[in-house]
Amino acid sequence: MGIARNVFSVLVPGGGKIHRRKYLSAAVVLVLWTAALDAYILLKTLRPAGVPLYVEPALLTALVATFAANLVNELLHIERERRNISTGRVDELYAKALAAYVAGEDHSADDLLRSALQLDELNADCLFLRGQIAAQLGRKRRARRLLRKCNDFDENGKWKHEIDSVVGQL
Repeated sequence: MGIARNVFSVLVPGGGKIHRRKYLSAAVVLVLWTAALDAYILLKTLRPAGVPLYVEPALLTALVATFAANLVNELLHIERERRNISTGRVDELYAKALAAYVAGEDHSADDLLRSALQLDELNADCLFLRGQIAAQLGRKRRARRLLRKCNDFDENGKWKHEIDSVVGQL
């Protein structure tokens, strides 16, 4: 069942979002991809006169780009699900890092978060705290990179306002 679900998620644009119950974004991706596919098929079969030369390559590019973006997104989610087996260890490292951060041991917390991110590089909590620590240590470029990555993989928007606040201070 897991393999069939992963194949469906990768091959059908928006399929993985359906599995994750993100129906609106799944519908948008699927409708846009289907509309571009329909337009491309109609263009190839009917060959209407007066259509500019750039329309066919533009439609093909839109199809390929949508499919490739979905493929990359779903492969990242599949990898994250695979890595979630080690979530207990990540949570343990995050708890220790948070305790070290609260105690003012920024370098120790950063080391613990680095270890946690080696287990799950898409963990939004670890990315945010590591970005916040980098900002406090004056490493602005690293902080922006980590916070941007956190924002990209924070599926529920948990850290959105905090990220905006920290980035605004940089």
